[in-house]
Amino acid sequence: MKERLVSMILALCFVCAMALPAFAADATLDAMAQQLDGEAEDILKTAAETAGNSLSDWAVLLAARSGITAHREDYLNALWDYVSDHYAQTGALDTMKATEWHRIALTVTALGADATCFGTDAQGNRIDLLADGTYNWSQTDSLGKQGINGWVFALLALDARQTPVPTDAKYQREDMVAAILAAQEADGGFGLSAGQSETDVTAMVLQALAPYADTCTQQIDRALDYLSGCQTQRGDFESRGATSAEGSAQVIIALCALGIDPRTDSRFVKEGGNALDGLLLYQTASGGFCHAQTEQDTLLATEQAGLALCAVSRMDEGHGSVYDFSDTEVHPYEYTKSNLTIYFVIGAVVLVGIVAILVWKGKKKCLK
Repeated sequence: MKERLVSMILALCFVCAMALPAFAADATLDAMAQQLDGEAEDILKTAAETAGNSLSDWAVLLAARSGITAHREDYLNALWDYVSDHYAQTGALDTMKATEWHRIALTVTALGADATCFGTDAQGNRIDLLADGTYNWSQTDSLGKQGINGWVFALLALDARQTPVPTDAKYQREDMVAAILAAQEADGGFGLSAGQSETDVTAMVLQALAPYADTCTQQIDRALDYLSGCQTQRGDFESRGATSAEGSAQVIIALCALGIDPRTDSRFVKEGGNALDGLLLYQTASGGFCHAQTEQDTLLATEQAGLALCAVSRMDEGHGSVYDFSDTEVHPYEYTKSNLTIYFVIGAVVLVGIVAILVWKGKKKCLK
């Protein structure tokens, strides 16, 4: 199933690449013709088999961002089951990682469902993924227990549709911003571990801080300078001595969120290419993206690169960040059992009925 998901996600990059160089679009179109064993519109149905898995959720978020929502109910039903089952068993999605709530909330929102009432707990109450995963976080002593990404994606999830935070909440947006800024390193970057700046982490921080640019301009400028210094002469980005598609993708998403064109801003145009050129170095002959240039394309690299291409397209069209869902109509989701479940129940009832008839006939024959 993972191989099929990889193939399908390649097609989505074509949808996102309309405003990009013809090379990117043509290569992805070739990938659709050569590698897809189904239609791109089936990706939500295929991914539903592993809903709640990180790779599947990001694939669906990218699909929705690309305008592909066929089989929406299949994925939302499967994700509802995933959330409800976890809450019924342990009362949570994870014992430490708040980002489990954030990723699922973003995916639910991308599909037009309300993340504040999605799934049911052991008592049958609707679950507020945003409250539990962000401002009322209670699984650990700190929302940032797993690292700075706990704060980062909490902000991204809350700001996706400007979700209001109650005045008596455990954390306010200001607390999250302050926690992030306190982790900035002397070189201007950010990392999962203190004293170690990383390209992709710094870029994700900028994605979260973009709506607050007016209040932390100096810190954002320092982070941008750090990222510019991490860019190679060919356009991609280095972190801990290695370059990757994912690092380049996250930088592009961050720049677009800040309204900075990754193709023309002088800080991100080097002798051998700009930031977008650097990302496209990792596009393989299949149209997908590889983590490192010596490797085959992977689902993770393709998903992140696809989101970066979406970010560029949205900027060209005058839209907000790729995580800005203010243009997405959202409603409380009404869960329905899948057809497969219904057919199973009907089949079981029919089978029980047949067995009962046979037993009854057998008893009647014995009485004669």
